[in-house]
Amino acid sequence: MQTLDALIVDDEPGARRDLQQVLAAVENVRVVAQASDAAAARQLARRHQPQLIFMDIHLPGADGFAAVEGLDDKKACVIFTTAYAQYAVRAFEVGAVDYLLKPVDEQRCRRAVERAREQLARLGQGAAEAPQPFLEVEEHGARVRVPLAEIRSVSAEGNYLEVEHGGRRGLVRQTLENFLAGPAGSAFTQINRGQAVRLSAVRSYRGGAGKGLQLTLADGQELAVSRRRTPEVNAALRASGHARAAEA
Repeated sequence: MQTLDALIVDDEPGARRDLQQVLAAVENVRVVAQASDAAAARQLARRHQPQLIFMDIHLPGADGFAAVEGLDDKKACVIFTTAYAQYAVRAFEVGAVDYLLKPVDEQRCRRAVERAREQLARLGQGAAEAPQPFLEVEEHGARVRVPLAEIRSVSAEGNYLEVEHGGRRGLVRQTLENFLAGPAGSAFTQINRGQAVRLSAVRSYRGGAGKGLQLTLADGQELAVSRRRTPEVNAALRASGHARAAEA
């Protein structure tokens, strides 16, 4: 098995040391350099050309997202490491292979490295496509990556979102407001105080400002649009070419 070179980027010496110890236990991974800020990360990535970059999000000068955008080698597999779970969506939006919470668990790190190996193998075969954005959700105690294109609706459940996709449901620790304000939320339209839908998942709609707007999703599920949101949703549906259902 090929040994993968890794670059650790974190402004805390203790965090770099802890991650290096975890990686020392992962077979066929070699830490070749460490950086404490985005500028040094770009220089070291250019010099060593590592296959793996473990990137902290909170860095002095520029955050980890900016550091990733500034990398010359876009084929390097980026794995974000942070103490804050709320950045997971954005991490996957920028093409990260995985997202690890501190303190980094060894087994969780092993899985992240395996995902990176799979992506590198696809790149080596020339069959890799642009990474598809996805959302990591919790389902029955497991963390599952769900492509954004498969998500039909999201519903607020306190500080969590219930994510509906393909007849299944998962949870994300994020508010609806923050989700809609982020990159992933741009494909969704809020229909009432606690729900948003992907317009491409709407099969038809009926009603209007006077009768109340009802949406029918591709799987037959029906959702009600609030009066406040009806004009905006109605206009968006017409603009996207959706069919109005015949009134009974």
